Amino acid sequence: MTTLKSYWLQIFCALVFALSVPSVVLSQEENGRPRPFVEEFLDIDADVRMAQRVSFLEEIDAASRRWIEEYEGVKTPADIAARQKRQRDYFLSALGPMWDRTPLNAQITGRGEKEKFRYENILFESVPGFYVTGVLFLPKADRFPGPYPALLITEGHAEEGKEYDPYQGLGVLAAVNGLAAFVMDPIDQGERFQYLNEKGKPTATTVAAHNLVQAGSILVGRNTATFEIWDGMRAIDYLESRDDIVGTKIGVCGTSGGGTQSAYLLALDDRLAMGAPSCYICGFFGNLTHELGVQDGEQNIWGQIQAGIDHADYLMMRAPTPALLCACSDDFFNSDDTWVSYRYALRLYSRMGAQNRLSIVESDSGHAYTEESRVATIRWALRWLAGRDVETLERDATRLTKDEIRSLKDRSSVIYLPGAKTARELNVELADQQAEARRAKWTGIQASDAARLVSERVGIRTGEEAPRAVYYGGRTQEGESESAFETDRGIWLTTRENFDFNALTSSNAEFDSLTLVVSDIGRKSPFVNELFSRSKDERIVAVELRGYGDTQNICAEYYRHEHFGPDGVDACYAYLLGKNYVGLRADDLLAMIRYYRERFGVKTIRLVAEGYAGTVALVAAVAQPDAISNLKLVGELPTWRELLDREYGPIPLTNAIHGVLNDFDIDDLKSYLSEHGVLIED
Repeated sequence: MTTLKSYWLQIFCALVFALSVPSVVLSQEENGRPRPFVEEFLDIDADVRMAQRVSFLEEIDAASRRWIEEYEGVKTPADIAARQKRQRDYFLSALGPMWDRTPLNAQITGRGEKEKFRYENILFESVPGFYVTGVLFLPKADRFPGPYPALLITEGHAEEGKEYDPYQGLGVLAAVNGLAAFVMDPIDQGERFQYLNEKGKPTATTVAAHNLVQAGSILVGRNTATFEIWDGMRAIDYLESRDDIVGTKIGVCGTSGGGTQSAYLLALDDRLAMGAPSCYICGFFGNLTHELGVQDGEQNIWGQIQAGIDHADYLMMRAPTPALLCACSDDFFNSDDTWVSYRYALRLYSRMGAQNRLSIVESDSGHAYTEESRVATIRWALRWLAGRDVETLERDATRLTKDEIRSLKDRSSVIYLPGAKTARELNVELADQQAEARRAKWTGIQASDAARLVSERVGIRTGEEAPRAVYYGGRTQEGESESAFETDRGIWLTTRENFDFNALTSSNAEFDSLTLVVSDIGRKSPFVNELFSRSKDERIVAVELRGYGDTQNICAEYYRHEHFGPDGVDACYAYLLGKNYVGLRADDLLAMIRYYRERFGVKTIRLVAEGYAGTVALVAAVAQPDAISNLKLVGELPTWRELLDREYGPIPLTNAIHGVLNDFDIDDLKSYLSEHGVLIED
């Protein structure tokens, strides 16, 4: 969110962004790539590889203005209730299918006592075979008789999980002051590693592992956050089930990735009586998107920016539930933006007469769960869960050893427990459940229904919204030419022709047929080179769609290229805006086809697609059946269902479509086009 003053500052920053390569992107000198042809030809200073990012930022700025306008119109209790319901309904739908509340099969696998608190090692199943580990800190009964209010402590991205000192330290601080506290391991941390080598050592943890889960989750319409939220809700179920816990007095807190989880749970679970997210709440309309760059999978919910859900909304969805924001002055989750979110949330709390139920604390620190934040969290919990306002908390430096804190005494990970399942396997189960309904949709489907189904799922634009290709000229050398086109504003495409295209456009020439080639490598892939060398008697144009070849971006290393492709971060920007690269590239392809048909009267368009560009070609051919005369696929193009079977991918995020397996898979599109005489198989 932004004020008018900060809005103009953001516009300035966006312009600077457009003319530079930010820290999350490798510079051209570092990656050794030559200046793209389209930059040389058009003699422009802006990096065309960043053009899509700049376009996304402009959309985010527009969403910010809409958000403010909508927020300012929410005044009455009825307005607030309607807004809360709309946002929560969207949030839950974007998380995708969760699970039935099956028996937790909870076990206390160990227990012990220290001088001022007790602890129990907990193991339960949030889904059958999906094991959750945690440690429950409890007060000594002779110091604080039960039952106890309780805190659910969600962990940030620490491999040690609940053993990490600030997390278990917060649990200890709660227990010595009269609260129960359950510190829960999220997936791929603590005792819940899912990616292990033959020696049982984790090969992907925390952020990297969460992104692996996210890539597969997108295909079935879920998110890594879906698993984290469900685990948290089942942890609340567990706390409610205990006689020594007051089920109506449960709160949630956590920092960093745990701040994300605690904010989500506070927004979505009505049973929570207070929350205290730390080192996460900032906002999508400021530093996070414009400078830092979007973060790992669970922190990006499908289409949430376009749907009008910002960080402050995680608080406002449950207003007037008491909430404390914990921030750090030098955090990469910008504390200035935290205060902006706090201000918007506080104004809404004030409209409800509940301004005393929202507060904020800021530590002079970098990104950390500081002592100030932990102390403030326990004070806040005591106030709202136990009815005690405490100025000075009792402290205890005692910590549990690794052996004491573990729920598993003879295994390194829950993955070795009988019947254990991974998040990937749960997504595979959902994909297989979706398969029967998906196949039924394509049995005897009419062309208009197929086009609508694909267009809506992929987001292909039609009518006045569809982009049009504009030719900017080109150069010819050694019998070939290269040309530059613009589709969406600022989005440049480069083409390669096996003839003098510039001369052709200067005349009134027309021709009947054209072979278009799209490759996920670019216009000079080995396959395209070989095709150009042996095809002299037909006109061939190799089109680089956005993000291919010259305009391919290289993004942050935590979106590891070997798992997600080189442009995973930009794919996440699209995801937050409710878009995907398959749809954007299909728009490019169809715009180019329209250009050739209208400019040169081309009647027959033969399309050849290499690699993952085949996905774009398939959806375009189904969405607009008159656009392509025939299609040939070259190279590997696995189905999305096959990609789910690959533990480490790659699942290129630019090839991922949210919830696609609800409606179709690659083989459905291929079968349909084969039946209609469009797809040509070797």
